[in-house]
Amino acid sequence: MRPTLVFASLAALLGAVPLSGQVDARMFRYPDVSETQVTFVYAGDVWVAPKDGGTAVRLSSPAGEETFPRFSPDGTRIAFSGDYDGNMDVYVMPASGGMPTRLTWHPMADRMVDWDPDGESLLYSRNSSGPWGRNR
Repeated sequence: MRPTLVFASLAALLGAVPLSGQVDARMFRYPDVSETQVTFVYAGDVWVAPKDGGTAVRLSSPAGEETFPRFSPDGTRIAFSGDYDGNMDVYVMPASGGMPTRLTWHPMADRMVDWDPDGESLLYSRNSSGPWGRNR
């Protein structure tokens, strides 16, 4: 068989492989631990699992990316950064799951850092150091 025919045959076979069957093999990222649970991001969604081991449960699955989930001091809520509309903002939701509530509306990206020990205030950062969101 001629090499060009072999390459053409391989290209045709590889082109026939459906992309939808591929696995989203992203890493577990941004872990945080409460008294009883662990939260983390996998495949762009927030998950929780029992601290002692067990099955992880996905808490979010919108068409966007979540990052930096952090438990409230009492472990009942999780705050995180979410990019749902082209801009990263801070959201909070119950640690048991539910609809997230948007907390920031800045035009620049907001990154969740941590909760204040009072459990009511959040520490987050944003990249707007100049008048247009960047240093000159």
